Amino acid sequence: MAMSSENNSDTTISCVLNGHREGYLIYPTIRSIKRTVDYARACGLKAELLAVLDRPDDETRSIVERELANYGAVHIVDEGDLGLARNFGVTRCNGEYIAFIDGDDLWSQTWLVDAYLTCSSHEKETIIHPEFNVYFGNEHAHTLQHVDMEDVDFNMEHLSVENYWTALSFARRQTYKQTPYRKNEIKSGFGYEDWTWNYETIQKGCIHKVATGTSHFIRRGKASVSLLDQTNLGNSVPRVLDAYRLSSAA
Repeated sequence: MAMSSENNSDTTISCVLNGHREGYLIYPTIRSIKRTVDYARACGLKAELLAVLDRPDDETRSIVERELANYGAVHIVDEGDLGLARNFGVTRCNGEYIAFIDGDDLWSQTWLVDAYLTCSSHEKETIIHPEFNVYFGNEHAHTLQHVDMEDVDFNMEHLSVENYWTALSFARRQTYKQTPYRKNEIKSGFGYEDWTWNYETIQKGCIHKVATGTSHFIRRGKASVSLLDQTNLGNSVPRVLDAYRLSSAA
């Protein structure tokens, strides 16, 4: 099912909100997105918003459909996987660029503009991340600084043991089309679809950069067990761990 707005092929940025069973926690996320989209539009960028709800509960679906009425598109899917839900969103986007956000996280107001300016200034296929992730919502609140691949602190070998960047990225639509997310198979021991995607995009020659001065706010301490928690509890690994080959190709 989809409640969609008019198809505009000249859209600059498509914002994809991935939701599931966030309930009332999706309220501040939608407010954050609207504020960021409105700021981008005020700066002259044509931005659209679409929500992809994967097997949502009634509360989440009702909230999103009400809040996005006359503002954005709402798609209900039955993927059962966050990576595949992101891929679906890509197929419904009109923008030259895509920005992802999960259903209980927040953007800083200037994120879309800063990410666009950073990404569009590079001829090479580029993926943009915020400079900082601010984790909140439980007693383990902290801040993590993302590393730019062109920074002296970046180490390709380190990516074989720890993920450098989250999935709340910004890139050209063709980047996501050429490298779709892999399905998580946690019961089989494979997860971290964003970590795997980061590897695979680097293999294809993409460069991961940060938009200086930007932040994303990542909620922790959710009422239900998150995909990351499930992945960690299942001792899962990313599908791509050929660090030597990647380092040689970088």
